[in-house]
Amino acid sequence: MMHQLISKKKYLIYLFFFILLTTFNNLNLSKLDMFKIKEIDVYEENTDKNLSIKKNVKKDLMLFKNKNIFFLDNNKIKLQIQKNEWVSKFSIKKEYPSKIIVNLKRAIPIANIVIDEKIFFVGSNFKLIKSNNLNKNLPNIFGVPNMKDLKNFINELELSKMDYRMISDLYYLKSKRWNIKTKDGIFIKLPSHDTVKFLNLANKLQINKDIIVKDTIDLTVQDQIIIN
Repeated sequence: MMHQLISKKKYLIYLFFFILLTTFNNLNLSKLDMFKIKEIDVYEENTDKNLSIKKNVKKDLMLFKNKNIFFLDNNKIKLQIQKNEWVSKFSIKKEYPSKIIVNLKRAIPIANIVIDEKIFFVGSNFKLIKSNNLNKNLPNIFGVPNMKDLKNFINELELSKMDYRMISDLYYLKSKRWNIKTKDGIFIKLPSHDTVKFLNLANKLQINKDIIVKDTIDLTVQDQIIIN
C-alpha cells in the first residue's frame, strides 16, 4: 500500500512538471530525454524453460524505445503484442518517467490442425500457432472451422461430462455440425443442436457396462440412438 502511494505521488509530481512545461514554456516535449522510454520489461506468468515468447514480445516492442512516454498510445503497444500468436492475455503499464512494463500469459495448445499442408496448433486464445510437428497428446481437427464455431464447440465440451483428454479427433462438417472420435476408437456423430446434452448422453452410453458400443454412436437422427 505504501509503495502504491509513493508511486502515485511520483506520478503526480511528473504530471505537474509536464503540465507546467506545456503551459509556460515553448519546449518541444517530444525531445525531452526525461520522458523518453529507456526500459521495456516483459514478464510472463508461469514462465517455463522456453523464454522465446517473452524475448520475441520484448524484441517487437523495442521500436517504442526512445519514444516519449506521454505521447505513446497504448493501442499501438497493444497491436504490436497481439501480433504474437502465443500471447493469450496481457496488461500494459507505464511507469513514469521512462519505463514500460508488460505482463503476459501464454496460450496453451489445445488441438492440432493442418491447413494447406501446414501444421498449426490451435491455442487456448483460439489463434493459429505455427508448428513443425503434430502434438500426439492433442486431438486433431479435420475440416476448417471458423474460430467462432470452434470456440463455441470447445466451450460446450468443457461444460459437458465428456473427458477432453480422451478425444483423438474432431471433425467439422460443412453443415457446421461436429463429430468426434475417442481414443478408444468410438466415432460419435452429434446433432447440430443441444450439444452439451448429447455429449453427456454419448458419455453415459460409453460408460454403461450394459451397452456394447463397437465403433459408432449416432445421435443425429431425431428421437433415435443408433449404436454399432
